[in-house]
Amino acid sequence: MSDQKIFAGARIKKLRGAMGLSQTAMAGELEISASYLNLIERNQRPITVQLILKLSKTYDISPEDLEGDADGTVTALKEVFADALLQGELPGYEELFEVADVAPNVASGIQKLHEGYRQALLRLSELNAEMASGQDVSQTALPSDLVHAAMESRANYYDGLDRAAEALASEMDLTRGLYAPLQDRLLQKHRITVQTLPIDTMPEWTRRFDKHSMRLFISDRLNSYGRVTELATDLVLRELPDEIDSAVLRLNLKSPEAVKAGRIEMANYAALAMLLPYKRFFQTARRMKYDVEALAKRFDVSFGEVATRLTTLGCVKMEGIPFFLQEVDQAGNMVRRLGLNGYPRAKFGGQCPKLSIFKVVSLPQQLLTQIVEHADGQAYFTLNRSTQQSGGAYGENMRQTAILLGCEAEYLTDTVYMQGGAVGRADVGQNCRLCERPHCAQRAEPPIARPLMFDGSENSVSAFNFKV
Repeated sequence: MSDQKIFAGARIKKLRGAMGLSQTAMAGELEISASYLNLIERNQRPITVQLILKLSKTYDISPEDLEGDADGTVTALKEVFADALLQGELPGYEELFEVADVAPNVASGIQKLHEGYRQALLRLSELNAEMASGQDVSQTALPSDLVHAAMESRANYYDGLDRAAEALASEMDLTRGLYAPLQDRLLQKHRITVQTLPIDTMPEWTRRFDKHSMRLFISDRLNSYGRVTELATDLVLRELPDEIDSAVLRLNLKSPEAVKAGRIEMANYAALAMLLPYKRFFQTARRMKYDVEALAKRFDVSFGEVATRLTTLGCVKMEGIPFFLQEVDQAGNMVRRLGLNGYPRAKFGGQCPKLSIFKVVSLPQQLLTQIVEHADGQAYFTLNRSTQQSGGAYGENMRQTAILLGCEAEYLTDTVYMQGGAVGRADVGQNCRLCERPHCAQRAEPPIARPLMFDGSENSVSAFNFKV
């Protein structure tokens, strides 16, 4: 037993509340005065070894839980204050316990700030080393870039993770609504209650877990789809940690920070796989001829979630159409790419402006179909629609993106979209710098491999005229 003074007021008060005891009743059972117990709970008196033993015997709890750092908070705070930046500022042992007990969220915030500061220093050190060696750091990949590159270089199907997610889904009845079964699972299996908070109470987060009160807070800025996704993601992180870690290993990420980013991506994958179990989703998608909007209604999820799930149908003996997906924002920035094996991708510069994905960003909820043909003769069928981040307060500028879901044109006959007939067509290039199609009115840059023509006697519809 430590010789340090131990202040455990918050823990004792929480214990008393959980048992529904008044201070007088607990004091009587511990054979101390109510006023002394009151001082202990207010951290104005330390608890003695004798009282720890009495509490342990009376209420069948571990002395270590009363003695101190059961969740590692105090140890983590000691490491923070051991940083050279805080030299001479190390609080006493009692003060650290008081912060951990009385203000646990403050303690957690201090740890997160210090971790962010430490990672920033590490990144600056790496950049400094790269600059010293003469490397061009303007294109240095961030952890998220490394994860996206790893995911784009392989098929978007993770067998072990899919099977585990499907098994987890089978333990819950997700066929009659999604939110309630997920909420019940968190409570029954993990003793976590879910509480929705207004935007002004939680303006910067959509989901946050308070480990001290065992409550999962969900922002009411989210629509019903968003709330279900947040619950599902939290649940799979708790129930499928080994399967998620195994999937991350297959990405072969070298950076520790990239591994953390990869874990988030794999958790998102597992959450979607649980909400849309593989076999049932595959069979329904094929029966409904891959009608994305109808599938979203059938499974009560968003258009984007169905589109993403369609890129994962790579299970042997249950393979669906090999879809790929791209998502861009209003500025044309690439948000994500999935399942792009074999599809021409721009390694630098923007994409072809003829793609309908750039048109639908400004056309809310409108679905555009298009067949695009590349210079090599390969044709693809694409489905394009905008999405918008759900919720938000009045006047808040919500993020809006557009999704392109595509496949090789030969698969069009297997989809419901063959019936529509009104499918747009466009000859496209990988990007303007590599495309050598002449007289393109949409051209933004000249091709790098062709000499420009400057002839005042003629003028092309393109901003750049060149010799073919």
